[in-house]
Amino acid sequence: MTAGASADRTDEPGTETGVDARAIARRIGLFGVVAVAAVIGISALPGIDDVRDRLTGAEPLWLLAAAVCAIGSMLGFVRALWAVFDRVVPWRRALVLGLAEQGANVLLPAGGAGGPAFGAYVMRRVGVPPRLADRRHAALFLATSAVGFFALVLAGTGEAVGVLPGDVSLLASALPAAGAAALIVLAIVYARLPPAPQPARGRVRMLVWRLRRFLHHSVRTTVDLVRHGDRLLVAGAISYYAFDVACLACSFQAFGGGSPPLGVFVLAYTLGHAGALLPTPGGVGGTEGGLIGMFVAYGTPLDLAAAAVLGYRVFQLGLPLVLGAVSLLRIRYVLAHPPSRQAVAAAFAGHDPE
Repeated sequence: MTAGASADRTDEPGTETGVDARAIARRIGLFGVVAVAAVIGISALPGIDDVRDRLTGAEPLWLLAAAVCAIGSMLGFVRALWAVFDRVVPWRRALVLGLAEQGANVLLPAGGAGGPAFGAYVMRRVGVPPRLADRRHAALFLATSAVGFFALVLAGTGEAVGVLPGDVSLLASALPAAGAAALIVLAIVYARLPPAPQPARGRVRMLVWRLRRFLHHSVRTTVDLVRHGDRLLVAGAISYYAFDVACLACSFQAFGGGSPPLGVFVLAYTLGHAGALLPTPGGVGGTEGGLIGMFVAYGTPLDLAAAAVLGYRVFQLGLPLVLGAVSLLRIRYVLAHPPSRQAVAAAFAGHDPE
């Protein structure tokens, strides 16, 4: 088959890419069902009338600021994605892929793993070696997640020693900081260890060994990229996190203000996002519950926390859903115009040895 024929075939809806308008529509429908169920569950919260009053009295300018911050966060992810793959694809195509990944995270019920899995598939299709594509996407996920752990260390330590304002117990500040610091140290130490030897036999042992090898290579790749790779990776990962925090802060202002001080805010935000691990489209239900619960636990009134989180989630889910769905349909163009094999080979020469 010629290159031109292959490209033509790739442009046909539903072929080669695994993505078409009907598939996206079905996933949007599933997302809508889950979202409605979450709204019904939240409507059972005590004091829901107070939440409704806050929602109807929103400040439009602060909502606009929240939308701008949400877009800034999405672009931060795209910058990190572009950097983690050594800018092997042009920025415009990286933008399409990055937005599509974030849309896939909303549409696919995979506990936040749907986007990276889809992105790794696309990068393999444009010529990146399969294992390298998987490891680099795992590194992207780990690098963007690591920013939250560093934020926990800084915010928790600042609250514990009294540098940051806020009335938080030592347990509620020092414990998250210590746990995050321990995980960071363990990841760095784990990256320096030699890989586990391959077992002689046993299907289960072989499966466990492959998972351990993949995790080890991914952590080591993350550490190497952060230390020696493209600086846009660090900048993108930080802006991805920081703009998302700012989006929620703007939502608090839109619905009456009174958010916690910065250190407490970062603690509640970061810990609350653990609810995103719930395997529903976009983490719907788990993320809202986790964020509202953590902000209430750190002293925020329930009606304010619920209104702010719901407003924030409209932007955090709605913008990736719309922009990501459009970008998912544009993935066919990215696949039809891959970088040259020479450019890919040059970009990754000597990296991530098997």
